[in-house]
Amino acid sequence: MSSPDLEPDCEAGCAPPREIAALFGHDAALAQFDAARRSGRLHHAWMITGPKGVGKASLAYTAALQLLAGSGSPDAARQKVRAQAHPNLLTIRRPWDDKRKRWRGEITIDEVRRVPDFFSRSGGEDGWRIAIIDSLDEFNRNAANGLLKTLEEPPTQGLLFLVTHSPGRLLPTIRSRCRQLELRSPPVDETRDWLIRIHGVPAEQAAAASALASGAPGRALALLQSGAVELEKDVRTLLDRLPNWDARASRRLAARVSSKAGESLRPHLYASLARNAARLAKENAENGQAPEAWLDAWKSIQNLETEAEGVYLDAKQAALAAFAHMESAARASRN
Repeated sequence: MSSPDLEPDCEAGCAPPREIAALFGHDAALAQFDAARRSGRLHHAWMITGPKGVGKASLAYTAALQLLAGSGSPDAARQKVRAQAHPNLLTIRRPWDDKRKRWRGEITIDEVRRVPDFFSRSGGEDGWRIAIIDSLDEFNRNAANGLLKTLEEPPTQGLLFLVTHSPGRLLPTIRSRCRQLELRSPPVDETRDWLIRIHGVPAEQAAAASALASGAPGRALALLQSGAVELEKDVRTLLDRLPNWDARASRRLAARVSSKAGESLRPHLYASLARNAARLAKENAENGQAPEAWLDAWKSIQNLETEAEGVYLDAKQAALAAFAHMESAARASRN
């Protein structure tokens, strides 16, 4: 069985990063790279940082195309990259596990060993050789150590783009050998307008998705596609009825995320409940009411998500337990 259509570097509802023709919101970062390229002093390793869904891998491919096109046709280079057939471009991502029929959870040393081999072999086309690693956050420790040799002994006319969501968690020896391009999410209203203008998303949904994604455009698209925006709306409707608790509505939501079709919504439910528990704790404190009950719910829901995944709790029972924490906090706040 081959790998599924959804790739490991692509969230549902989004095109693969290599297919993004026009970046949104990152002109300054691309100009910074372009200036380094034109100067003739291009650093050999670029660490691209920023929140998930902001466009880090898309920027890596866009910058790589500037070099791979050279003096030839940009369209020809782009077609090869999109087809994953450019001989001078290597992409390292989580590999497909054909035995378990799923993407592996991490990038191993075996994948990383392809990098020095790629830079050392002959053939391909003249010009730059480029490796894109997406992402460093999925490296195990052996893989991270295996990358150091290439960073310490950079290849001639070779370049690495290293994508990461959490640079602070990486080995200092990796960070110190890279030049960083930090990507920030566009303002929420700009991402909202982009969703409406480019993707035809209705205004209300675009506003909700952009706010929920904190302006990260790819993340906003993925949230719309997964149903997380609608789930967030339903959770907020449930909580807006407080201090009254609608047990029937909470059971319906638990049933939705525990179905096979709702599997991708489970982390969104926990995140939504925890986020709203924190919001309600803050509101209580600002109104002179004790916030402890909502803070306890916030902590309990975060722990529950980790425990549910670690010990394989029944999905519906875990979701109902999360709602029970919210109901308990609502009762305590009422007293």
